[in-house]
Amino acid sequence: MEKRMVIIGAGIAGLSTGCYARMNGYETTMFEMHTIPGGLCTAWKRKGYTFDISMHNLLGTKAGPFNQMWRELGALKDQEFFHHQEMGRIEGKGKSLDICADARQLEDQMLALSPEDASLTKEFIRLLSAKTSMGIMPLKPREMLGLVDKIRLGASFLPLMGLFRKYGQMTLQEFAQRFQDPFLRNAVRFFMDSPGWPMLRFPLVGLAGYLNAFSEVGVPIGGSQKMIFKIADLYRELGGSIFYKSRVTDVIVENGRALGVRLEDGTEHPADIVVWAGDGHALIFDILKGRYLDQQIKGMYTHWIPVLPLVHVAIGVRRDVSKEPHRTIFELDKPITIAGEEHKWMCCQNHCCDPTMAPRGKSVVEVWYATRYDYWERLEQDRAAYDAEKKRIAEATIAELDKRWPGFASQVEVVDVPTPATYVRYTGNWKASPDGWYITPDNMKQTFLRTLPRLSGLYMVGQWTAPFTGAAIAALSGRQLIQLLCKQNKKAFVTEGQNRSEARLAA
Repeated sequence: MEKRMVIIGAGIAGLSTGCYARMNGYETTMFEMHTIPGGLCTAWKRKGYTFDISMHNLLGTKAGPFNQMWRELGALKDQEFFHHQEMGRIEGKGKSLDICADARQLEDQMLALSPEDASLTKEFIRLLSAKTSMGIMPLKPREMLGLVDKIRLGASFLPLMGLFRKYGQMTLQEFAQRFQDPFLRNAVRFFMDSPGWPMLRFPLVGLAGYLNAFSEVGVPIGGSQKMIFKIADLYRELGGSIFYKSRVTDVIVENGRALGVRLEDGTEHPADIVVWAGDGHALIFDILKGRYLDQQIKGMYTHWIPVLPLVHVAIGVRRDVSKEPHRTIFELDKPITIAGEEHKWMCCQNHCCDPTMAPRGKSVVEVWYATRYDYWERLEQDRAAYDAEKKRIAEATIAELDKRWPGFASQVEVVDVPTPATYVRYTGNWKASPDGWYITPDNMKQTFLRTLPRLSGLYMVGQWTAPFTGAAIAALSGRQLIQLLCKQNKKAFVTEGQNRSEARLAA
């Protein structure tokens, strides 16, 4: 008899869990509070323009272990990708730096900008172009790594030992401050603009291999929703069911075991296994009332830093900006103040590489600002003030872009401004964080938090199970959970399960 599994959340982690669970014989039911699958991997249309806030750079589009996973999930079927040759451009005080995948070209630019930083630049380029374990990283959970896996990973790690001894506890921000040139100090920081990002992190090793990894990332043509819907389609083809507009408000627990869930409408759904693919804070502290904690979990939610939420200014403009860098970070003449904080730099991205995002000859331009959630949480209570602030930010942003591209303001056809309050409304994410926690030297060795102490039958997947979990790692967390469950039940883990499932359904 198939074990019954209930999955809460139809984001990428929940869908991955559901697909692999069906491939391996579990009976699955998925509950999603929104009207569509995807969670944070989403997009929406306004007057012929598509605004997409996810999968701007998806790992594993060409080869490697993540490519295998995406193929298993059906996400790459008939899917085209655009691969940028550069990460973007940084501009300030009359200087600019193209962050390109060519190590020699990048080094030459940095040396020309600041000859006095030559030795530091060369060491930085050496780190960015280093070979890492990314290409051989097993998809299986760390708990299941065998001796051969560990030897292979260790061998890939050896060439970086010198760099680990030197930079193992240093953050990128600390490293950037060592540059004498003020522009390079900012430019290097923007390679990964987050507080505390470690220079090195095993097994993905932080910035090591940054340039090599970039060759493996691509932009899905048609947007993130196109890929998400493919995974959702596979899940349904495998026999899984999804119920939308179905908010889970409680986990049914008896004698220290999760036995199912209760929905907002009061209905109860029993299960042998409950998989939480939603917000971790809501589960642990709101639903379970903090009854299943240990020092590790307390430390995560007390001391780790959530990735700052964003205010997006999404613009549909009657202008072709395809000749511009797809991403530009430039210094402003006058800062824009948001939530009491000055933004001296603007991050502007255009989506012209994907012709499905805008009508011919037009463009989608997106600007985002990291901000504080508590400000937006309070402001939303006064709808007039909330709307006025969104309008002010949009107008200030468009005015800056008009300086860059004269006439831009008069060509704007549609503007949308999702805020941290929007994130919470549609996804329920704690503090509106789009990526869980920042990676820091203190938490970078953290393994997935899959279970809670003293509670059996409940498992967690997704971005709140490890630091800085993007689309690929979120999907991997679902795959790995099913591998572990198969091992516990002494079953072979199956990944090519679609044909078997279809045959079973036909029978």
